[in-house]
Amino acid sequence: MPIFLAFFAYFVGCMLISAVLLPWLHPWFASWFDATPDRSLYRFGMLLTALGLPLFLTVTHVRDRATIGWLPPAGGVRRVLARGLLLGSVMLVATVLALGLFGVREMKTGELDVTRILSAALSGLVSGLVVGLIEEFFFRGPMQGGMRRTLSFWPTALLTASFYSIVHFIRPTPLEGAALDISSSLLMLWGGLQQVLAFGQYADSFVTLVLGGIILSMARERTGSIFLAIGIHAGWVMVIRITKAVTETDQGSAWIWLIDGYNNITGLMASVVIAASALIYWQRTRPRSIQGV
Repeated sequence: MPIFLAFFAYFVGCMLISAVLLPWLHPWFASWFDATPDRSLYRFGMLLTALGLPLFLTVTHVRDRATIGWLPPAGGVRRVLARGLLLGSVMLVATVLALGLFGVREMKTGELDVTRILSAALSGLVSGLVVGLIEEFFFRGPMQGGMRRTLSFWPTALLTASFYSIVHFIRPTPLEGAALDISSSLLMLWGGLQQVLAFGQYADSFVTLVLGGIILSMARERTGSIFLAIGIHAGWVMVIRITKAVTETDQGSAWIWLIDGYNNITGLMASVVIAASALIYWQRTRPRSIQGV
């Protein structure tokens, strides 16, 4: 638990620093990334989190390769990444096909263009690998590894998965009609943190991401490294990118309750598919816990 609280405090601290420095840094972010102040705040906070991680891991004594999950997996890194990419893709493809069967998502008119699909797949793969590396290194790397020194797997998986899910819903609120200064920047961050209290607005997607975090923790637990989890994460991002490129949501569908408004893919249907996948994976793989807790 102390490791979990340390990571949580570290993340919030980086976001606070980002809010304080934003009035001076936003012009640079805006010129390079065409970002609004709220997006700049979040992205700079993420950048601070990544840049400060080596020092943070030194202070918390979570630096060895086994604990952070950076050991070469059996079969080689590329093979395990490819396996994870396949597993993640199958999960999301099954979800999207089911949503199509129920009429929740339908093909865009005239969007069956091979070039468009390949472009979406390539950009999704690249962004998926980048996002997967960053998020899995943080959550399923030193965070999970450090917690497993003193906690059993299930408390560790539930805590990391819940934190992982919450982070997706605390995006700073947009700056509306006020000058950008430290006060307004902190108010944007506070607005984002307050979104945690609006649980009913994203409950279905929250559950989906918690279940997703659990299966990613299972992959780390069973393999002893984060590379399978990175591949699974990348597969999810890639399929979501392709799905959004070639399909759209039918808001009038009688089965619209199978998805949530977060990205119109996560929700009850995705939760069922991921939960079933997690159960099958857990039953068909053998334990390989580094810590042996």
